[in-house]
Amino acid sequence: MKKRHILLLTAIIGLALTACGNFKETTGAASGNTATETPIEKESVLEPENLPASQEYVSSDGTYKVILLEALTQTDMQLPAGGAMMGLDGGSDRTGFSGVSLRSGKSSVPGNPDDVESLEDFAEYITDMTLNGSGVTVSWEDTDAPSLEGAERCLAWEGVARSGMSSGQAYGYFAETADSYYMVVLVGNDDDIEEARQILALELLEGSSAAAGTKDFISSMTAVLDSVNGASVMETFKAMEDSGATEDQLEAIASQARSSLSGSWGVENADDLMEMADWLMAEGHNQDALDFLAEFDVNEDMQRDAFDAVLKEQNLDEGTYISLLAAYDAWEAYGDGAIAAWDLSRVGTILGFGYASGYCTYEEAMDKMLEAATKAQELYGSWEDFNKSYLYGYSYWAEESLDDADSSAGERAKLVSDMEAQANGPYSVDWNMELTKEW
Repeated sequence: MKKRHILLLTAIIGLALTACGNFKETTGAASGNTATETPIEKESVLEPENLPASQEYVSSDGTYKVILLEALTQTDMQLPAGGAMMGLDGGSDRTGFSGVSLRSGKSSVPGNPDDVESLEDFAEYITDMTLNGSGVTVSWEDTDAPSLEGAERCLAWEGVARSGMSSGQAYGYFAETADSYYMVVLVGNDDDIEEARQILALELLEGSSAAAGTKDFISSMTAVLDSVNGASVMETFKAMEDSGATEDQLEAIASQARSSLSGSWGVENADDLMEMADWLMAEGHNQDALDFLAEFDVNEDMQRDAFDAVLKEQNLDEGTYISLLAAYDAWEAYGDGAIAAWDLSRVGTILGFGYASGYCTYEEAMDKMLEAATKAQELYGSWEDFNKSYLYGYSYWAEESLDDADSSAGERAKLVSDMEAQANGPYSVDWNMELTKEW
């Protein structure tokens, strides 16, 4: 699962970084030469009146902005909930110039890598992903990093960018706060990059959650699994379509999506997809759990200790024992909505695969997800309640204890805790917002 989504992310990030059209052509040298063969001259410091014209580009979630060259085309792309990416393209005025900026929570780095534990790790990982999808290679060197208000650390890289027999420049700027990573990567011809570096600035913004809408709410419902998988299939596939991905690129993802639906869900067509979504909202594993508890005559007068004693008398295997205790805890907390959040969160997942598979349109998928979001608000009073129900559901399904830090359930519980703590994370969105169709 993880490998597929890393490849998917590489494709979409690469679509945003397409700077290979106007590099200067390399003469008398092989394309594999390193950065030291084409030294990068340090730009001189210009007076404000002599600086290139600049413009502010604000991320779609309002958490940061980039000050860069004027009149770039901005393309917003959503990755896992709690993160935002912008593609910035020079178009015909600056052919071959483009950039990618990104913010992600530390617990939800796109692609869900296992080995990102520092800003350096993040920089290496995200530039590798970015360049792998663009056809550009860069030999990076450290350079002085401007400070950033609100950041704990910053670093910067520069290098010679190569695409085939052409070469240009590349610049990367990376920063971290207590809970997030940021990056800006630029590639283009020498003159454009040198002008861009004169004015480039990254600014962290506050108050993004207040501007969040229904799509953000829906994205937050699927945030945990999207983070585990490394991306929202729904939004990533949509971004690929909007960014001009080729039919072959789209079909590669569609084929994988159809395989996942068939193998894991028994969904083979549009009717199956909507029937499965309706089942998750009406019954799902939540009804299975309630039926299981009914077999043990669970009622309001049965305390947890008494139920635990009943289970131990049955000589159950450990997995079933853990599963039933999770069902009881969920029922005690949320009644008939016991583990319904587990089901409702996965409505978005299967519809994302369904949209990529061609079984439904983006609008049809989002309409159904709006139904799931509305039901979630009816059943729970906060993101905390929704997430607890979700985790009880995961424990029930996986037959693993949430208290076991080494289990996938324990890892899932830790991920939820980390995401809840993010200042601009998915659960900073107002739970009680009015949900409306905005697509």
